[in-house]
Amino acid sequence: MEVTVKFFPRFKENSVTGYSSDIVDPSLSRLNSVDKFIGFCDSVFGKEIKSHSDSAQYANLVSKVIRYRFQHGYSWYRFGHNYVAKLIAPMLNKNLSAIVVPDDILEYETAACSQQSIVGMKVLMEKGYLVRAVGFYDTLIGGHFCYEIKFNGDWHFYDPNREPDEELLDKYNRPSIKELNENKELLVAAYPNDKKENVLALYSTYKYGKERKLPGANARLFQRITQILSYTLWIFLAILYLYLDKRFFSKKTK
Repeated sequence: MEVTVKFFPRFKENSVTGYSSDIVDPSLSRLNSVDKFIGFCDSVFGKEIKSHSDSAQYANLVSKVIRYRFQHGYSWYRFGHNYVAKLIAPMLNKNLSAIVVPDDILEYETAACSQQSIVGMKVLMEKGYLVRAVGFYDTLIGGHFCYEIKFNGDWHFYDPNREPDEELLDKYNRPSIKELNENKELLVAAYPNDKKENVLALYSTYKYGKERKLPGANARLFQRITQILSYTLWIFLAILYLYLDKRFFSKKTK
């Protein structure tokens, strides 16, 4: 959530939307790191990316794997994973414990649209794609988060969480969100399970993030630091205890 709050200060993403079919393949839970995710996609794709067609197919594959890998819903750090973030975040900003580290997101079965997009963007960046985040916010509907990929000189829109009609979008060479807004009929047709007025209201509010930048940098830094502390803090506490024991209590016993 911190990611999209940066785009829209009043952003509120619904944890249950009805947009996602949530057809999940439990076997994909083994893809619990970016490296494993890429390895799986590479094994399915079966060849190097050399052409425009290959680039589109691989990008489509990544989106499809994300769809089947996650159920919709926010993943927050658990005490056993990052207890320092879990304890400190409520005192600073509770959204700081909504995971934005790609490898950590993949440790969980659920992921919101922003978290799924972070995973997709990270995987594609590792494969050499140029990507950018796309955020949406409507006062009544709430917010949403997707990404775009650039290949063959054009930007292409991907929304793995709310699962538009992939075949239809591919038929039109996977348009950008800007192009979809210029073709309202196609935009509405791409989301057949959603109300027309909701699609037009939400997806017209698009706002781009920076190219080649994975969103949520500040939250990610906080989470990386607190995760290190979660594994090492006991060492400092033990050293402090030994120091205090030697400095004050040992002298008293003598």
